[in-house]
Amino acid sequence: MDTRIENRQLKIFLTIAFGLPVIMGLFMWYGYSNDKDLNLFSLTHMYYPAAGAMIALLTSSQHKKLIPTAFFLIYLIQTVIMMALSLSGLFIVGDSLVMIGNWVMIVGTIALWIAFFVTKKDRRAAFGLRGKNWKLTFGLILLFAALYTLLMTSSAVLGGTFSALVENFSQGQTWLMLFVTLANYFLVFTPYLGEEYGWRYFLQPILQKKFGMIKGVLLLGIGWGIWHLPLNFFFYTSPADGLISVTNQIVVCITMGIFIGFVYMKTDNIWIAVVIHYLNNNLSLIFSGDFTGESMSGYSIGWPDVALMAILLTIIYVWPTLTKFFRNRRNLNPTPEERAADATLESSGEQENTVVPQPTLR
Repeated sequence: MDTRIENRQLKIFLTIAFGLPVIMGLFMWYGYSNDKDLNLFSLTHMYYPAAGAMIALLTSSQHKKLIPTAFFLIYLIQTVIMMALSLSGLFIVGDSLVMIGNWVMIVGTIALWIAFFVTKKDRRAAFGLRGKNWKLTFGLILLFAALYTLLMTSSAVLGGTFSALVENFSQGQTWLMLFVTLANYFLVFTPYLGEEYGWRYFLQPILQKKFGMIKGVLLLGIGWGIWHLPLNFFFYTSPADGLISVTNQIVVCITMGIFIGFVYMKTDNIWIAVVIHYLNNNLSLIFSGDFTGESMSGYSIGWPDVALMAILLTIIYVWPTLTKFFRNRRNLNPTPEERAADATLESSGEQENTVVPQPTLR
């Protein structure tokens, strides 16, 4: 494998995945300073990593014939529309743009489902979209759900809010919202694919190949955390708490990145990463009893909160680094270009092994 191609793809990816947050972050600063609604900015932010990966592959892959072009283009069109809506919200007053953005996400997700199913299996496999190892995948999703419940329960006990948590889950509305949240995944998975297709499918194998199994994931976690910086300063909290929020974000991304990276290595199925990311972001609303999502922005955070979460997250999510599996380079996922090359070889091998029926004499 020519590493120059992978290096070129990496440069394109980093430029887009980290460059767009910097540019859009300046507009977020303006919006925050003028008391604008930044909800669409936070949603659109999730699209950038996959956009970077897709553009890198469309422009520099040696296996362009296998690229799921329709899937990529639909996703990139959504990204552009969401960016335009986010910027429009700085000048247009009202909730209409947020509603339009939600519909763009829903319609875009349905369009991606259609593009996914009409794309041939070899193209899905070549660019990391094919689901596999479903029995193990479902088992690991259930493991995450159990670990997440343990995290939230432990946090409630230590924070003195366990009684409120019990009361929350004693209400029928909470269980109804849990069901709705799980069902909604199929209509709104696009932003979560946006992060995981960029971080896990594209970047993780390249960093692990360059720096090693554990260091590669740690570097990814740090970069992933810093990538959130505009959200930490202008959406999740305020500039006054921005440094604390970014530090907490890096801790979360390192620890969660280890676990998600581990399950992706175990299954080689990007969809498990997408589902876990979706559950992590949305189950927090269920456990908090906040069904509006208002608690996701404008909250206060202190250093003791960061310390407590660092301890809990480390205990619950970092254990995979102690396993032999995680340290074994043979369990490295293929890089995007390696995966496409393998798919090309398999495709050509099948063609070579095809036996052409010969006419028989009677």
